[in-house]
Amino acid sequence: MKIIFQAFLASTILHAIYFLTTMAVGYVKTALYRPNMVDAWQNTETLQSEVAFGSTHSPWFHIATFLSVSFICWVILFACKKINAGTNRPEVRE
Repeated sequence: MKIIFQAFLASTILHAIYFLTTMAVGYVKTALYRPNMVDAWQNTETLQSEVAFGSTHSPWFHIATFLSVSFICWVILFACKKINAGTNRPEVRE
């Protein structure tokens, strides 16, 4: 049960890093954007009448990625535990 909890924790951390990085990149792009108003008004073909921010995914997509990453983390942790089970170092064994 401990290894499953560690896998869920690792998945949560990886998803948090992904979402925070995505938001940070969006914030930096927004903060550093400087429109060129003169060129935009001279060429009316480039002016847009609609703006869309971001994209949407199904909630099932996020649940599926969370469970998939948890399973991958569980496999890695399980493999590391099995590999280190034969060592005689006390800091590796449980």
